[in-house]
Amino acid sequence: MASSTARQHAVLTLPARDVLLIVACVAAHVLYLLVTYFRYGYFSFPLDDAWIYQVYARNLAQSGQWAFVPGVPSTGSTSIVWPLLMAPAYLLHIDALVWTHLLGLVSLIAASLGAARWFEEESLLKSLAVGLAIALEWHLVWAAASGMETGLFTALLIWFWVWLRRHDPGCLDQGVQTGLVLGLWGGVLMLARPEGALAFGIAWLYGLSCPGNLRSRLRWAIVSGLGFTLLLIPFLLLNHSISGTIWPNTFYAKQTEYTSLWTQPYLLRFIDQGRVCFVGAQILLIPGLLAWLWFWVKKRPIEWVAILPWGWALLHWALYAARLPVTYQHGRYAIPVIPLIVTYGMRGLITLARPRARRPLIRLSSLAWMLTVGTLFPLFLGLQGAPAYGRDVSFIEVEMVSTAKWIAENTASDDIIAAHDIGALGYFSSRHLVDLAGLASPDVIVFMNDNEQLVEYVIESGASYLVVFPEWSPTYTHLTSDARFCPVWSAAEEEGYISYSNVGSMTVYEVQTGDGCLTKVLEDTVLHVFALPIWLW
Repeated sequence: MASSTARQHAVLTLPARDVLLIVACVAAHVLYLLVTYFRYGYFSFPLDDAWIYQVYARNLAQSGQWAFVPGVPSTGSTSIVWPLLMAPAYLLHIDALVWTHLLGLVSLIAASLGAARWFEEESLLKSLAVGLAIALEWHLVWAAASGMETGLFTALLIWFWVWLRRHDPGCLDQGVQTGLVLGLWGGVLMLARPEGALAFGIAWLYGLSCPGNLRSRLRWAIVSGLGFTLLLIPFLLLNHSISGTIWPNTFYAKQTEYTSLWTQPYLLRFIDQGRVCFVGAQILLIPGLLAWLWFWVKKRPIEWVAILPWGWALLHWALYAARLPVTYQHGRYAIPVIPLIVTYGMRGLITLARPRARRPLIRLSSLAWMLTVGTLFPLFLGLQGAPAYGRDVSFIEVEMVSTAKWIAENTASDDIIAAHDIGALGYFSSRHLVDLAGLASPDVIVFMNDNEQLVEYVIESGASYLVVFPEWSPTYTHLTSDARFCPVWSAAEEEGYISYSNVGSMTVYEVQTGDGCLTKVLEDTVLHVFALPIWLW
């Protein structure tokens, strides 16, 4: 056994393992970018929300304001940390897209290296397999290249679980310093995404409920709570001072927009949150995942800190099933759970598989299982992930970015634009925007699904143009059918336009009061009649 371990270390060292993981992360990320560029001609982001973060980062760097519309502070940024990390690109005049993709790549590398270190007592080859699976999992690469905070949040969570296992408050350390660091960890996770507070809450309850000296536990719990509060209070005060609520506008706006989904049975919503995490090679890791969890449950004494992340995962799914039961964009809200499935599932696979077993059936089935999993991760990356990413980027560019550039070129600088998707519009057009999704205009949240009130809100806002997908929802179908909104341009007019959705092409409507579009038609007719003699002459 000792000689086998020595031979392994001679073949694979810790630095060599980490280099291999970094190379795999870079290759996966670059693959997505190259496929998108050479197939669609774009180097960009697959979500309009990524442009929202760019606007917040730019305004923060240029004016010091936490605002989407300059001079109008708002809390439409879900993450506090992400715009702070992007802002240096604007301060240093570095290409913001390149900078953001580098941040995403660093997040993916951190996630892969963290997963490889999660269970330090295992062999280097096993940890290499786990790290490679994380580096090549197609959702995680998509998140890293999305321009969003999802990849960063996922990496922070992985390293939080690594740190917690090294400083298990249940059996190793309930000292003041460890408690303080735990609280600060929780605060950072919350600033990355508000639901990061769940991870801290579970770890805090675990440490408080563990057996041991009651005074030590209480002291530890108080100090860790204070550490968390050091970051929680400024976060809550920032939100309250700007919007009058303690959470970002996105917390309320997204829930309100998708309230119709609450009519589905809760159990079905919960299953959907979990199901979306298994789309990929990880579906074959379920036996390994169950075996690995069973191993830790049977272990005596039970190492609860190794099972604790799954308490967080179940709570995470339960929370989204209850308040925001959406699975669009490849389940981006559930993506942070995927590393648990991959990390525990790969370790279980390696533990269960017997590629050197004497019995042919066991040996062949083990080899087939391992080879299939090892093949499917890169296959899903290249055949599912990269094309999906390319289509997503193309959709945003064709619909949102082209519309934003049209607005910039064809409207006056002081025109007010009412829109549902404000990211690219805010970044490229620099117009004053009325956000019908409620992220930058929170006053719309309370009636955003009210057909009539939304129409009147657009009119009363003084908007010159309305920019929406006409079939986004029944509310928007009603909105765009109002005679006062006159279509003047749509993304479908762009040369080579390809539709990627069933919500219609993004359309620009000019807002006409009075008799609405009829007045505009008459005006255009009169102009053409008077212009005809001049043209003939």
